[in-house]
Amino acid sequence: MHRRPRPRPDAPEPAVLDPSEGAWVAAMLEAGTEGLGVEAWNGYVATVVPVGNPVPYEAIARICHPVPWHHRDWDEGAAARLREFGLVPEDHADFREGSWSGDRTLHAYGTTTWRQVAADRGTVFHAGAQWADLARAGENDSVPSTREAHLEYGPPEQGQLSSRAMATLAEVLLEHTETPQDLVLGLWPGRGWMDGGSTRFGPGVLEATGGKASSVQMPPAFGPRTTRAIRRGSGLLEVGGGFREYLLLADDGTRLRHPLWERAAHPLLPEAEATEEQSPNLAWPRDRAWTLASEIDFDSTLVAGSTGLIRAICTHPGLEAAVVQPETDLTAFADTVNHRDPSV
Repeated sequence: MHRRPRPRPDAPEPAVLDPSEGAWVAAMLEAGTEGLGVEAWNGYVATVVPVGNPVPYEAIARICHPVPWHHRDWDEGAAARLREFGLVPEDHADFREGSWSGDRTLHAYGTTTWRQVAADRGTVFHAGAQWADLARAGENDSVPSTREAHLEYGPPEQGQLSSRAMATLAEVLLEHTETPQDLVLGLWPGRGWMDGGSTRFGPGVLEATGGKASSVQMPPAFGPRTTRAIRRGSGLLEVGGGFREYLLLADDGTRLRHPLWERAAHPLLPEAEATEEQSPNLAWPRDRAWTLASEIDFDSTLVAGSTGLIRAICTHPGLEAAVVQPETDLTAFADTVNHRDPSV
């Protein structure tokens, strides 16, 4: 008899906040739109992250989401070459055998920076760089390396900062507020895991269980009342004239550091877990010392705050970040340095 998986988040279910808590965010985004003289939401920084408090924040950082890479024929030689390129640390061990269609070669996985991809692809990393132009790729496509066979990059994940990068960023953010244990997080309610759903396990679990129970049915991430509100679309913060909606939640810093919303054990292999992690799409402390925004269609996260905070973010070795302006355009083919015709 299989055990019914039960969610085991790292923290109690957070309190759901009234959307009025975020009314100032909606107002500032509207003001940002009007200040640029553009219609509604269109991808400029000031239409994504509020840049007023009501006095404008001093600066804005754009944190580029890490670029995943995949090597399809891993051996000691490939490891040495990628260490030379600065792609992998000495102790890199994220690899596995390809077990599909009789493929027994060793596959390796990791993440790198936009700067590394630019160096490989002969382009330039800059504050307004866009993946498609920088990588010479389609808008959401991966690309091969020009200097290493069997290696491909990307694309960066949209709408979510990786767990490691989010934990790093959270520590910096919490050092720059007087209310580090009184935060508001905003989640876009369109994620399937919020309402429950099936989550697949990785290849290692499939091999260990002989391919049995390859997925687990997750229950809704929140209680019945919140789940009903999400399904009805009620009690949500609307921004951009309803272009985006967010569920607002209270946080003491726990989920900003580690945004794990639910997890469930494999029915045949209890030590294996399926998890649902999602960095917040909006976040700010009660004192509004800074505001974070991860637009679901963008591959970078924005933070508006003091000059000191933005300097700390942009100089942190664990983050790839640059200063942007309210008028910086973050849409797919807005890269003015590496720009090319979208049809190329």
